[in-house]
Amino acid sequence: MKASMTAAVLVLSSGLGCAHHIYDVKLDRSLFLDTKAGQKVWVGVTNTSSLQNFPLAESIRPALKAKGYTLVKARDRADVVLRVNVRYSGLMEEAMKADKIAGGAAAGGIVGGLTTAAAGGNRSGTAASTLGGMLLGAGLGAWLDKHERQNTFVTIVDFQITERHPNKTGAASIYARIRERNLTMQTAADRVRRDIAAQIVGLF
Repeated sequence: MKASMTAAVLVLSSGLGCAHHIYDVKLDRSLFLDTKAGQKVWVGVTNTSSLQNFPLAESIRPALKAKGYTLVKARDRADVVLRVNVRYSGLMEEAMKADKIAGGAAAGGIVGGLTTAAAGGNRSGTAASTLGGMLLGAGLGAWLDKHERQNTFVTIVDFQITERHPNKTGAASIYARIRERNLTMQTAADRVRRDIAAQIVGLF
């Protein structure tokens, strides 16, 4: 049993080692809206991450206008209210440190897709606890720590859409990941924000 587990870890490790470049942006659940072009939309974007130069609003607003929606400055005049928050944006190295400080038991690296506690509907947790769901396996994690975590950039964005007619609200999160050699946080943020905006606006 021990030998077979060791072999499995080695196979998975070698496979991940070949993936020097990974880029994915994922929505954690489906939302179905009844919006239509011509409606008035209010957009509010906040950023509680450590990387403040993350101009997500500048990508969302033009995309909504391009789809025929009218942007308004007063929320009470809007047919649709879109609230967005950049919850975490930074290197996996820092996320893992935050998880340990928060008392998480995570000791591994990223394996496969981005899985998170928020997918179960818990949106009150910290970025550290959410990222804890992405960290697996002490043995494999040690290998990934050494080779990959300093080159992996992660962003978590939460958003809520409220339609006044009919009166309904939906919420979801988007998880973006880039793994690349010599990646800077700002370069990664500039790349992922457009695709994050596209996923949100694509729901309209």
